[in-house]
Amino acid sequence: MSLTTLARLLAVAVSLSATLPACANLQPQYNGSYPAPTNTDASSFSKTKFDFVVVGGGTAGLVLAYRLSANPKVSVGVIEAGQYRPDDPFIGTPTAGNLLGNADIGTLLGNPTYDWMFQSVPQTALNGLVIDYPRGKVVGGSSAINSMIWQRASDVDYDNWNTVFGNGAGWSAKGMQSYFKRVESWTEPELLFPGQKRVPALATEHGTNGPISVSYDTFLFDVEAPSVAAANAIGIPTNSNPDGGNETYIALTARSVDPKTAVRSYAGNAYYQPVIGRPNLKLLSQAVVSKINFSKGGKSGIVATGVNYIVDGKTYTVSVGKEVILAAGSLKTPQILELSGVGNKTILSNLGIPVVLDFPQIGENLQDHPVTLLDFKVKPGVLTLDRLNYNKTYANEQEALYNNSASGALTYTEAVIGPLPLQATVNSSTFNSMYKNLTTTLAKRKQTPIQKAQYAALESMVKGGEVGWFELTVVPSGGVASTAVNGSNYLTSVAIELHPFGRGYVHINSTDPNAQPVIDPKFLEIPWDAEVLVHGSQWIRKWMHTEPIAGLLDGDNVPGSNVQTDAQWDAYIRTAVRTTNHPLGTTAMASRALGGVVDPNLKIYGLANVRVVDAGIIPMTIGVAIQSTVYAMAEKAADLVKKSYGI
Repeated sequence: MSLTTLARLLAVAVSLSATLPACANLQPQYNGSYPAPTNTDASSFSKTKFDFVVVGGGTAGLVLAYRLSANPKVSVGVIEAGQYRPDDPFIGTPTAGNLLGNADIGTLLGNPTYDWMFQSVPQTALNGLVIDYPRGKVVGGSSAINSMIWQRASDVDYDNWNTVFGNGAGWSAKGMQSYFKRVESWTEPELLFPGQKRVPALATEHGTNGPISVSYDTFLFDVEAPSVAAANAIGIPTNSNPDGGNETYIALTARSVDPKTAVRSYAGNAYYQPVIGRPNLKLLSQAVVSKINFSKGGKSGIVATGVNYIVDGKTYTVSVGKEVILAAGSLKTPQILELSGVGNKTILSNLGIPVVLDFPQIGENLQDHPVTLLDFKVKPGVLTLDRLNYNKTYANEQEALYNNSASGALTYTEAVIGPLPLQATVNSSTFNSMYKNLTTTLAKRKQTPIQKAQYAALESMVKGGEVGWFELTVVPSGGVASTAVNGSNYLTSVAIELHPFGRGYVHINSTDPNAQPVIDPKFLEIPWDAEVLVHGSQWIRKWMHTEPIAGLLDGDNVPGSNVQTDAQWDAYIRTAVRTTNHPLGTTAMASRALGGVVDPNLKIYGLANVRVVDAGIIPMTIGVAIQSTVYAMAEKAADLVKKSYGI
């Protein structure tokens, strides 16, 4: 299976690398050389004592830089490992990083220019399968390489942050609403799906003056509307307002794309480029943070005094006056903390790292959305993305449309996405059997305090039957579940588990800051998680065999029609599971009694002046792609920081 096109099928935060067809005018002309993002270099950056040092110039980090540096009396330094790549067409063109082709250009993932290229350890429950874990390594972070999907979770997901994890009413759906709006410059959809209506309530949920452009597809392929109509035919409605507190069922999904230019809107061009000239904001790119420096003792306790970073093999130190803010992502932030002596003392001592603060919960509680996928052959003449790969004339026509009028196939992102309650895809007898097996499994497992709280909340949510538990996505192309045959067309659909019970970890096993951390999501180690994907996959086949979509398809491709029984489906999914690239929870925002890592102000317990602002603070999976949530959290975090210092 090619990993280069996986993200195109996932409603996810990170699109997997792929290549363009031979569209010469989209080739970058930079030859690997980009301007420095500000008038700074490794040496001069180290000689500046910043009020705030932000580690990570990605989705959350650039929001903080933008908001904090708005006060000219506040100095902000940002350290980013990736390059600054303004106007890179493979970042900017929505479909550019999401096409399967034979050209050697345009790769996003699997390319160290853009991607950390992490991998999991072999997964025990997946017969040793290694999971690729792409993460953005570029100014803008994963917002520069993701699938641009823009979703908001159901209210209960955010309310849990308050009621289950003890973070206060400010961390609830109502408390977060203004921050979601602050991020957005929203444009209403032009097209509608079957069953969809124009409702004024959708507009009231969105902001219109924020940095990130939020819009909807204006180009659809031949399979989207029929697939929605088929879902309607078997009892799955269309949701006209998925952002109003209930995200369930199929919706025309928003995306972070400028509707006028059809260019990706992301942290790099929306939050950083407009303020690049601020004299009190410096961003150092292509610098790898190796540790945070601390002083111990006195009234303030353990205080971060500066940050070490490496450029061209040389280590530098920058001093910080107020705070270090970690925004390196849920996989890198725990690594940096452990390299700095903050983490499980056994892990640290075994590596010879002096222990600053024994904190075993750091790097634990890793959660993600596991996904499996199916593809179907599409009848000749039905337009899919595949035509861009094998028909040069069509590809050139679409390139011209994109370049001349910001229209056509190259503007496309996934449009059909639907989080479904589990009860919408299985009958009551199956659900009751699954739930009985789940409670038996959980009763036998040793659970940490935070797991006990999580599992109780999840059991309540799944029994209620009102929360999306299994998500479907339609992608009009092949080449992922199987090798695409040149000249053929495909439809790929996925089953995503939105609220898994599995819990993994991320830790270091090396003192080298350039070494990747040890990542173990423990996919499907709890049988319930496998059962959800089995029944979700079976439901997708039923859906694809329903008119009117069935009339456009030419049979099951992968898995073949010989896969029928639950056992056969289980065997299949354990070869096909991937990540939707939504790792979270590794520095959970929760009470100390539950084993949280950060408090409601996002400060690490036991450290005087270190905050975490990235997906690691999300204490439990939410039922959607996490991009918009991370932006909103960062906007709220900026207010928390400003309030702390009266700025």
